[in-house]
Amino acid sequence: MKKIKSIGFAFALLLAGSTISYAQTEGHAHKAAHGGMVQPAGEYHIEMVKGANTISFYLLDNKENTVSTEAIKGTAVFEFSNKTKATAPLKNSDKNAFLVNIPKANIFAYCTVSLMVKGKNITAKFKNDVSQADLEHGHQH
Repeated sequence: MKKIKSIGFAFALLLAGSTISYAQTEGHAHKAAHGGMVQPAGEYHIEMVKGANTISFYLLDNKENTVSTEAIKGTAVFEFSNKTKATAPLKNSDKNAFLVNIPKANIFAYCTVSLMVKGKNITAKFKNDVSQADLEHGHQH
């Protein structure tokens, strides 16, 4: 009888642990309000939306609401597979987005966005969603 109770207790612990783990994973998911990729950035989140020639970045508060771009400046640093980097200033748009042109010379592997918000520098790093072959080749087909 004692063995059955021990097995039951172990099963209950296992079930409780998996439920807690699942809840933490679910609670950390971030909704992409503009259809892009979302990364945490300090007290905020930054969403990256890739277009044909430009990338839009949206600053989101802790409730995933878009924050006004007024009085916020930022830069994007593109990292390429050949270990070189290119830095570009972000332009504020009238739709509360920060815009930057996609580098034409090469496909970027990563893009790190830095924003100065209320005197604090916040950053988020995004991995480009192109294939490894395209990254190594330097362009998409």
